[in-house]
Amino acid sequence: MNKEVAMELRRRLQIKGALRFENITKPLGLTVKEVDSDGFDGALVRRSSGIGGRILVKRGIRELGRKRFTTAHEIGHYLLHKDSDSMSCGAKEIENWTNFEINPEHAADEFASELLLPSAEMKGLIGTQWPSLKLVSDLAAEFEASLTATIRKYCDVATHSCAGVWVQESRVVWFSPSTSFPHWVKVGEELDAGLLDCNIPVEEMVEVRASEWIPAFSEEKEATLLQGCVRMPTYKGCLVLLWANRPLKHRTAEDELLEELDTDRFDSFRRERWPGKK
Repeated sequence: MNKEVAMELRRRLQIKGALRFENITKPLGLTVKEVDSDGFDGALVRRSSGIGGRILVKRGIRELGRKRFTTAHEIGHYLLHKDSDSMSCGAKEIENWTNFEINPEHAADEFASELLLPSAEMKGLIGTQWPSLKLVSDLAAEFEASLTATIRKYCDVATHSCAGVWVQESRVVWFSPSTSFPHWVKVGEELDAGLLDCNIPVEEMVEVRASEWIPAFSEEKEATLLQGCVRMPTYKGCLVLLWANRPLKHRTAEDELLEELDTDRFDSFRRERWPGKK
């Protein structure tokens, strides 16, 4: 429902590409103002008539994409929660994807995500490109959105088996999987410090053991994922993209036996050794 409201708003106002807020705020009777604030990142003050009002955004927010998401989040409150005369939201409420319960803040986040990053246009730009943080970064620049919001929307619309992960102090805070990524990343557990080497170029993905991220594969040494990583010092964290470029499955005793008896890999005339034998 929240995404559909944003989609319909863009359709009615014939908005394509990166959102220009004046194209939405003016028809809705809203104004946006940056203010100095220690108590909130964004706030909505509705007029007494219930129609129109003012959105206040914290001037101290450093990242443009984060400011835009905050503004879109408050527009979401205006359209979705009409019984509230005023609302104020801190950093823990805006673009905070750890709480999946049905509540006003999560609803406003879903609305903001679709308003800034329209699913249909995202799919068109992604096309058949393989997952990479370079692709996510390009999409974020195209729609002037934050990397965190973009990686979530990317995984929401991607056809590849991938997941976005947010890590702080070596612990997974949240992960956002695509529909074809049926695995559970270990949220809350501490990761190996060496795993978060974010010094590789954003267009590259490195191979890591699946068990480093997915507890279910702790005994599967041959199961691997491709990983991209970028540090975000302002938020004291790392944003990670995981891609299961090959299907992940558990090896059984039958799999190992079949590998041992693979006749294509054993030629008695050439006296080649059995796989796995020394």
